[in-house]
Amino acid sequence: MTKLETVINTILKRLKSELANETWESRRRYFNQMVKCAKLLGITEPCAKLYDAFITDDNGSPERHALHVRCVRLVDALACTQARDEHGIPFNEPPMPDAAEVHEFFQGREFPRAADVRIDHLIVKAEIEMRYLNLTDSTIGQYKHSWMDIRRYFYDAGVSGYDETLMKYFIQEINNLRNKGSMKEWKWKINRKAAHVLIEVANTGRFLWRRISRDASCNSLEAESIRSQYLESLEQRNLSRSTIDLHDYVFRKTVEFTGIETPKDLLSLSPEKIHLVITKFAGICNRRSMATILPILRSLLVFFHAAGLIRKDLSGIVMGGFVQRGSVAAYISEKDQAKLVAQLAKESKRTKAVILLAMHLGLRDCDICNLTFQGIDWRNDKIRLIQKKTGGPLVLPLLPDVGNALMDYILNERPKRADHYPYIFLRKQAPYNKLTSVYSTCSRLLGYLGIKPVNGTATGVHLFRYSMVHKLLAAKVPHQVITDALGHTSKESDKPYLSMEESMLRMCALNLSVIGRVSWRGGAS
Repeated sequence: MTKLETVINTILKRLKSELANETWESRRRYFNQMVKCAKLLGITEPCAKLYDAFITDDNGSPERHALHVRCVRLVDALACTQARDEHGIPFNEPPMPDAAEVHEFFQGREFPRAADVRIDHLIVKAEIEMRYLNLTDSTIGQYKHSWMDIRRYFYDAGVSGYDETLMKYFIQEINNLRNKGSMKEWKWKINRKAAHVLIEVANTGRFLWRRISRDASCNSLEAESIRSQYLESLEQRNLSRSTIDLHDYVFRKTVEFTGIETPKDLLSLSPEKIHLVITKFAGICNRRSMATILPILRSLLVFFHAAGLIRKDLSGIVMGGFVQRGSVAAYISEKDQAKLVAQLAKESKRTKAVILLAMHLGLRDCDICNLTFQGIDWRNDKIRLIQKKTGGPLVLPLLPDVGNALMDYILNERPKRADHYPYIFLRKQAPYNKLTSVYSTCSRLLGYLGIKPVNGTATGVHLFRYSMVHKLLAAKVPHQVITDALGHTSKESDKPYLSMEESMLRMCALNLSVIGRVSWRGGAS
């Protein structure tokens, strides 16, 4: 009896008490096929060559293929051959620690953790910390697959403990695979997210759901080190998270456009390369965005010089761009608004409620996202909120169509949460947290209907705010009422809106009849 046959007989004896007779007979037939395959190849003991040949011999049947793989796993586990499939994944992964063991291991330990934590323990810890998100089984399964990819990456490098540098190498490698087209977009996204979850759990002991920037790292670890130094300097200035993210975006794009990978590359930064950076930004940003990008680029060059990374202060090369602003704000015509309202009957209940809040009440994007159950006074038909932009209170009427749309969404479409989550508008996928922006909802709908604003190209929520004001001005509503409806605290804030009063603006226009007339007759008479 060969070694392969001995291993198979041992497996069949163990399975005899675990499986029904018919199932056991089916397994025995498949194992007999494996033995025949081995004899044809002249193989007498378990090995990767036999496994590959046996799995391939499936006659194109997915069910047969799956059973062949199952048989190979059983033989590989008992024979300790540690073989891998065609994707390089071991047929039998080493077992992961259980949740109780991991909880005991981390109890009383401080974060951040370093090499004294095994990657296995960190993965289980990450899964535990994500339970509050109530993700679906399929989503958790995707994270587990990605964590196993990371685990194999560590093991293949001969490292069993967590190492943040190696984790960044993993992120850099999957970024390169994606850029070359060797990794699918969805796989890249979940692997990158899974890696960042492990980094955060290793640093803080917990995970808070948030969006990860698409270009979350630089092409080299040396450039990434400079980036970390730059971000730390921004955090010391107590800038908001969104401002830091914008500075980070400019840094990463500047590194990408100039091809900087090492401090030596940075030392060779020249005015020509800075001009190239400005040109590249101008190719992907509009004029208004450039007015924001250029000052940040200037401050970045100041940082490079202050940190001794470049020899000269090159910030003076970057000059601010001129942005010509239109005199009258953009708005949606009455005809297009009617078309939009008709389309809402075919849209989701959340989209309908959001659009009606923006169109009829002029609420800002941030205030729609922050709308809470406590802010809806159903008995008195009022909406009460604290504006995020001004910090001032705002009370608006709860119009019938707006109230009905809100109630319809809350009762029939809003995802269910076990806790008393205060925010009304939630994500459609787990984790069911509040929306951070409804811009895409508005721009998608306007684009689908082919609606183009009057006097501009805007597609965001603010466009509805201007449209509401245009309608109120046309109806001769007093300016103070409009100011109160908008929640403005300063008369200066009213100017862009009141400039939409076209009939009054025409009264202020100068008479051009004097143009072209001779107003002098050769000097003094």
